[in-house]
Amino acid sequence: MNLAGILVTLSLASSVAVSSTPVEKQLLSISPRDFVHQFNVIAQKDGAGLALPDFRVKSGWHRAMPSSGVSVLVRAATTGHALNEVVVVCQAVERCLETISTTARAIDESADPNLLQHFIAARISAQLSEVALVMSGLVYAVVAPGDEDFVALVIRPYQPQLELTAQRQA
Repeated sequence: MNLAGILVTLSLASSVAVSSTPVEKQLLSISPRDFVHQFNVIAQKDGAGLALPDFRVKSGWHRAMPSSGVSVLVRAATTGHALNEVVVVCQAVERCLETISTTARAIDESADPNLLQHFIAARISAQLSEVALVMSGLVYAVVAPGDEDFVALVIRPYQPQLELTAQRQA
């Protein structure tokens, strides 16, 4: 069974309610450093045993591996003081959903990890195709190519002028 199948089985999602109130933003209003701090605080509070290293304030991509087979990538804005997007790439099942949940809550403490988990499972199992979840002004898009053994979750600010599909937003 491939990674996508295992994730779907683990989350046992049979249906998903996708609803939110979109709020237009251009950047995630958190710096790379603040994101790492929030991630580490949430992971410690949850007893997850996950941790990210400190990211310097600079533009471009930052990458860390909080566990084996799971990477967290953040793309800082030009100033380095805000984020354009965050991507969690899972090539292993262990700690994947835990890392995704911790990442989402580090960006937005009101993120519903259960809704996100059900959305990811439904998206991977093709119950929902070519859609993204909008929650609290953020777009959560799942990328799960059938010919490769990885799953990625892309988190970006909601941009209402763009069509909300996983293909366009991811």
